[in-house]
Amino acid sequence: MLFWLFSGQNENAPLSSDATLVVGMELKFPPFETIDEEGNPAGVSVELAQALGQKMGREVEIRSLDWAGLIPALQTRNIDMIISSMSITEERLESINFSDEYAKSDITLAVYKDAPITHYSELDKEEYTVAVKLGTIGEMWAMANLENATIKSFTEVSAGLLDVNNGQSTAFIYDPLSLIEGTQNLSNIKLLLDPLPGTQGWGVGVRKDDTALLSEINEALAQVKADGFFDEMREKYLKEEVEKYESYGLDYFF
Repeated sequence: MLFWLFSGQNENAPLSSDATLVVGMELKFPPFETIDEEGNPAGVSVELAQALGQKMGREVEIRSLDWAGLIPALQTRNIDMIISSMSITEERLESINFSDEYAKSDITLAVYKDAPITHYSELDKEEYTVAVKLGTIGEMWAMANLENATIKSFTEVSAGLLDVNNGQSTAFIYDPLSLIEGTQNLSNIKLLLDPLPGTQGWGVGVRKDDTALLSEINEALAQVKADGFFDEMREKYLKEEVEKYESYGLDYFF
């Protein structure tokens, strides 16, 4: 587990004694959550955490956690919020609350090239094995929609894609950006980028009982949106990604 502390003070909002906001994220999803060449957290989510902290007059500490540990860390009060490209789902809403949606999020398919699949509706067959990343919306979608196919969970995206490329799994469910970039050198995979139905966008995760914090986050989120924060992030981090999305006829995150 790694920690970094950033100053998020707003000169118009003095810090309280519990000023530091501890933000959990998995730093394995560039350009949103990653580590730079100097070993520091970087990316859109890191800057979003800092921007929210500044609006709220709070310092921000980034805590690096594995994906499957984010919600448990929130529930046990080891972190105050999750900002980690986490999709809002009914299942997650049973245990935590989310802020207003701040980014669009689709999930799509990477399919073994010889599999006779042209649409997600053809996945649910006994002879198919569908790979997912543990704890993600892709895994939740598979569990809810695939009664007959075998579901195979991985802790790393690269391992799931390699399993498909080797013909061990029929398909892998994940977001389009990761699939486009992660399959560039995997010649046995074809991409089916029609969005799977029933998914929502990303939100900031907070505990059920932190209603005051949730209200603060939503207010700060509205302010950073109005300030053009996400336009700045597109320009700074996402030019190439936006072009890739547009080349595939996809809408980008924001």
